[in-house]
Amino acid sequence: MSGSTTNTTASGTPLTSLPSTEPAPTDLVFGIFNGQGQFVPQSKVWTGAVAKDGDTVTGALSATYQPTDPQHLVPKSYVDAQGEKIASSVTVAVGTQVTAAQTAAQSAQDAATSASNAASGASNAASSAINAQKGNPNGVVSISANGHLMLGGIELFGVKDGHLILVLPLPTSDPGIADAWWNNGGTIYISQGPTS
Repeated sequence: MSGSTTNTTASGTPLTSLPSTEPAPTDLVFGIFNGQGQFVPQSKVWTGAVAKDGDTVTGALSATYQPTDPQHLVPKSYVDAQGEKIASSVTVAVGTQVTAAQTAAQSAQDAATSASNAASGASNAASSAINAQKGNPNGVVSISANGHLMLGGIELFGVKDGHLILVLPLPTSDPGIADAWWNNGGTIYISQGPTS
């Protein structure tokens, strides 16, 4: 073959350098639809798509992955699993609190029973101590601050010739009770009882 061929390169802007912009709903998009090449508005091409800036979904969407970011959509199985974990955690926490409350209530009941038993024991011990003194010539008795025997709240100063020596205040006027002693300020009398 003879002759020469000249190759020329058309100038222009490569497609990769063209700015990329979001098509408007009214922009035309060329495509093969129903076997025919045609231009249709961009809004028709994306009919059924969910808008990123807010939309309403009337059917079910599926997500088969496990979310790794707080912004991810999550499948129902993931939510259910989290709910089960929360329910289990709450059940354990409530069970622990109930057990602690029951233990505290039992401890309080045991303490009340112990206190009641101690009070009863102290009462029995006091009663036994008093009963042990009855008829016991060497038993424990009440002693005054002066070291004298106390009988019914009256201080006994001693015994003289078989008689008890007691010191007690006497009425200063005739009490009107037969055989009661009284003191007129210098002389001790024995009352004859009622005069009428």
